[in-house]
Amino acid sequence: MFILFEQIRIMKKFLLILCLYYFSEEIFAQQNNNEFQLKTFTPLPCTPVKDQYLSATCWSFAGNSFIESELLRTGKGEVDLSEMFTARYSYMNKISQHLALKGQNTFTPGGQFHDILWVLKHYGAVPENIYNGKPRGEYNHNHGMLDTAMKKYVKRMISEGKTKPSESDMEYINGLLNVYLGKTPDSFLWNSKIVTPSIFLKDLGFDPDNYVEITSYTHHPWYKPFILENEYNWMNAEYLNVPLNDFIKITNNALEKGYTVLWSGDATDAGFRFNDAVAMLPDTIKNLQSVRQKTFEDSGSYLDHVMHIVGKTTDSNGHTWYYIKNSWGSSGNKADGFLFMNDSYFAIKTTAIVVNRQAIPDEIRNKTDFKK
Repeated sequence: MFILFEQIRIMKKFLLILCLYYFSEEIFAQQNNNEFQLKTFTPLPCTPVKDQYLSATCWSFAGNSFIESELLRTGKGEVDLSEMFTARYSYMNKISQHLALKGQNTFTPGGQFHDILWVLKHYGAVPENIYNGKPRGEYNHNHGMLDTAMKKYVKRMISEGKTKPSESDMEYINGLLNVYLGKTPDSFLWNSKIVTPSIFLKDLGFDPDNYVEITSYTHHPWYKPFILENEYNWMNAEYLNVPLNDFIKITNNALEKGYTVLWSGDATDAGFRFNDAVAMLPDTIKNLQSVRQKTFEDSGSYLDHVMHIVGKTTDSNGHTWYYIKNSWGSSGNKADGFLFMNDSYFAIKTTAIVVNRQAIPDEIRNKTDFKK
């Protein structure tokens, strides 16, 4: 079976962590010598852990989990949203964008939260039990053959000089997606009435315009938006740029006020250990902003994963630890699919966060162009 680059990267992620096991042991030994203990805490409401398996859709799993927590926070109850619905329509948007740019951007099934927002605005949403993306009764998501076939066909269209799919191209693309993900519903039964995906989203009361993507890099002005230079930002979306202290303050304020936070960043570092349910760097690192910038510029940090922060606590030495929901299932993980990330790892290895605009402290928001 052919597997695309993104699936290979997922496999390499685990191999890298295994190869660097002994190096990371030294880091953990250093922390353990401090004899710290995590203080008890209550996580914010979230839905159960899922498994993206062999699909480059962490962004859709984490992003929909984030939305599900927002629905819980606003009293809408527990709703299980379809990750593959947003992944499918985002795939089609990526094809159109790639052709329009004559193949000059990266064509990838990976993405970011703004991809989900685009799908919500244009196509709505559906529950998982209506569209699970496994039309042949598969147990797990495995997009190897889909991604390979799609990449090959898109490459062919580029070689033919096409800048948009023809009608026959769309028939073929939809045919592929129907085979591997299933046909999307025009309408379905929800709460004893027939609704469309757009009406379903409206009934949920989720407003895609309430959310902002935020980052912290010194090569752009503070408190201004800029287009983040990353291959998974294929839509050229803008991220609000704030100093690292404010970046951390926004995250902590959101969690303290009952808002969860979407995380994107590097999961290939030696300190990221899924089995041990921990992501950490030494707490002795100085000048976090400059170290963060350096790892961005020399690719020492890489945006290759998206997760969902649903809580935080501190240890007996006063350091913050973030409690994070992953999308790699719960098997082999000491925290049933969750992990703890220390403040040093968060400061250096987090590329960006997403929060509800209302979770941004007033003193920071007043420095931006955001309206209250």
